[in-house]
Order: sequence, then C-alpha cells, then structure tokens
Amino acid sequence: MIKIIFCALNEAPNLTKFLIDLNHEMQILQRDFEIISCLDGSNDSSFQLLTDLKIKILPLKNERGLGLAYKRLFLEVIKNSDDTDLVISLDADGTHNPEQIPTMLTHFEKNSLDFLVASRFCGNSVMADFPLHRRFITKFTSILLQNIFAVKKISGEIFQDYSSGYRIYKIEKLKKLFSQEKNNFITEPEFTYTCELLIKLARIGARIDEIAISYDYGKKIGKSKLRILRNFWRLIVMLLKLSR
Repeated sequence: MIKIIFCALNEAPNLTKFLIDLNHEMQILQRDFEIISCLDGSNDSSFQLLTDLKIKILPLKNERGLGLAYKRLFLEVIKNSDDTDLVISLDADGTHNPEQIPTMLTHFEKNSLDFLVASRFCGNSVMADFPLHRRFITKFTSILLQNIFAVKKISGEIFQDYSSGYRIYKIEKLKKLFSQEKNNFITEPEFTYTCELLIKLARIGARIDEIAISYDYGKKIGKSKLRILRNFWRLIVMLLKLSR
C-alpha cells in the first residue's frame, strides 16, 4: 500500500487539477493507495472540495505550521500502516508533478531505499519560474546544512537538497525513528521539519538518495505560504537542537 500525504493551506484553486493528475498516475501504476490530507488553518473551500472527492481529511485544527501539519500526517500513517507500506509526500499547489511518481518509485525500489527526495539541486533538475530570492534561500539552507550535518547518499556523495518536500519514505524506517524519538520525532513547526526529518533518518542508518526533479513554480496559483523570517529563526533553533 502507498500512503500519499499532503497539506493544503487555502489551496482550493490548485487542488482539483492536482488530485486529477495524482489519481491518474496512481491508476496507471495499478497499486493500492490511499490519499490523506491535512487542512489545518485553511478557511477556503478546500474542505468541501476534498470531501466531495472522498479524500480522507484529518480532523481540523485552527493552527498554522507546515511541520505541525505533517507531524499529524506522519503520526496517522505510522499508527495505521504496515511496515512494508510506503509514504509519498508532495505539495498540493501544482509545483510537484505527480507524473514523476513512477520514476521515483522505480528508483526507490531498485536501490532498496528507505528515503528518497526529489531534489532541485542534483543531476538534470529543472526549476522553472522559481523566484530568485526563494532559490537563494533553499540553496543557502542546503549548503549550510551540508557543512554542519553532512548526509551521505548511497553513492557516498553529499546530499544536495535538504528542504524539498517531494519524498518517498519506507514506513518501517519512520516507525523506527518514532520508537526512538516518540513525540519528538518531529519538533519543527515550520518548513524546517523537512531538514530535521532528513537528518534524523540519516542518523538511524536509513538508506537515502535523491533524484532530479522537474519543479515548475509557474503552475502554482496564489502566493507562497512561506514565512521567511520565521523559518530562518526556526533554522537557527533546529541547528542548536540537533548539535547537542
């Protein structure tokens, strides 16, 4: 079984096409799957839209924070999945193309991975219409973390993209991390949870790799939800916590 998880903060304009494309790719794969969403903080028509499409929605909370939302999603799949299940996380705003899922799954299973990231900074990755300041922030974050927490891929090379949220996880490894860390397996409330989870999985010996992504920011409708100053502060806090 493949568990597909995503968060959506007021993403109603993007959700219909995203889910049509996602379902299309999964039907082609002919593998059992379940889609689980978290809409915490949303006040648009997303809830009704997903309800009409019979997508599972976690009970709503009036709180905002990508890390908080994904922590709830991961707890849901950890508690209700078999060890052999896989988890795919991706953004619902149109920037992550579901057409890449078959290629990612093939790479994941061929190399017996525990964790795979669709990376913006490796191989022939493409970033279209990505704002310059956002490109700088993501690259700066990765370079900083490479020098402090150098995660190695199965090739032995240093990991490149610490913050991409387009990922595949093996449930078995997530369960192992949760059994060790309990409720602290994710502590970051913002976008920085992506970096935290990557570093923690590397520390428990996960087989990790990254694959090139085709990232088209121009397909996104609406403004970014990234709170730059708050996430920069959370990055500093995370560095201090993980360095102890």
